[in-house]
Amino acid sequence: MKIRNQWFALLLSLCLLPALAGCAGDPYAGGPAAGDGTLRPGEGTEKAAIILGGTKDDYGFNYGMYQMAQQMEDELGIEVVIKENVPQNADVEGIMEELISQGCRIIIPSQFGYLEYTKNVANRHPDTAFYSIPITDYTGDNFSTMHGEIQDIWYLEGVLAGLYTKTNNIGFIGSIPIPDVIVAINAFTLGIQSVNSDAQVTVVFTGSWDDAGLQTVSANQLIDGGADIIAPFQDSVKSVIEVCASRGVHAFGCNADAYELDPDTWLSACVNTGDGWIPYMRDAIAGKYETANISGSFDVQLQDLARYGDSVPQEIRDQVDAVKQQIINGEAYVFEGPIYNQAGELMFAEGYRPPIEEINMINWLAQGINGTLN
Repeated sequence: MKIRNQWFALLLSLCLLPALAGCAGDPYAGGPAAGDGTLRPGEGTEKAAIILGGTKDDYGFNYGMYQMAQQMEDELGIEVVIKENVPQNADVEGIMEELISQGCRIIIPSQFGYLEYTKNVANRHPDTAFYSIPITDYTGDNFSTMHGEIQDIWYLEGVLAGLYTKTNNIGFIGSIPIPDVIVAINAFTLGIQSVNSDAQVTVVFTGSWDDAGLQTVSANQLIDGGADIIAPFQDSVKSVIEVCASRGVHAFGCNADAYELDPDTWLSACVNTGDGWIPYMRDAIAGKYETANISGSFDVQLQDLARYGDSVPQEIRDQVDAVKQQIINGEAYVFEGPIYNQAGELMFAEGYRPPIEEINMINWLAQGINGTLN
């Protein structure tokens, strides 16, 4: 029954609570509030969860997250629950609520489409730590962002491809022409051009992240055109590796180490690594959670180059490793100008090193690439 005096008494008691608790600032400052059972995000948890948009055995993005789950279990000593094929709609909120009710107090939602719903759940569960992979400008008290930048590793793949190709014809199977994919294509091409000015890159887009049929058609089309190396930016790469193996050409992976599919066909891949995540989650479990907004590659240990395939000669491995060290040392920068687009227009002036915010807005293909974004 809504009686004015009762509401006034309730509001007064709520206003007095901080004073009675002796806490005028962050309720988490210095650890749980004495005597009230409040926990910092993720504190003491023995179970975490990773939410996937596909299956963990796709040998691509979802498989890479599954590999990270195994690393978390090994290094943190916790159980990691994997939820597969979760739609990118409001249904994910119910799934997160179920996971939290089962004791999961570290949640990793892996897809961009989960972001808005994750924020809702995070607001309802301040003692649960959420770690987002897709880049976002949103961070909250218990919502962190751990975004791996891909340009450095894709550049190294390009160096490898430029040194390895025999036909100077290299194919790239893109998914959807969004900034991450465009950045990967350009970085890959720039890496090739840095060691082989005669090589050409031909790009096709499937318009999908995991359509095996379109991947097969695209791979065969590129190989028929003379490509002896295929690089896919797809969530699943199994069909691409299988086509390349059957036709005697070589392939990179994407977002996971899928060396085991075919060690001879495999060249390498840009992969996520849990090394940069583990310290943050370890602190959370210990009651020392801090909101993180981290973006980077080698520097923050969020991205790395997967193991080399068996067919990659040692001299090529050594050259790629040397360039990797130059990037780590700051001696090389992937998008340092001058860089031109397909039309020959200067996009980055000589000596200019665009910041990551500018790189993430690239919507053009670099000079030397055959194909369009349409």
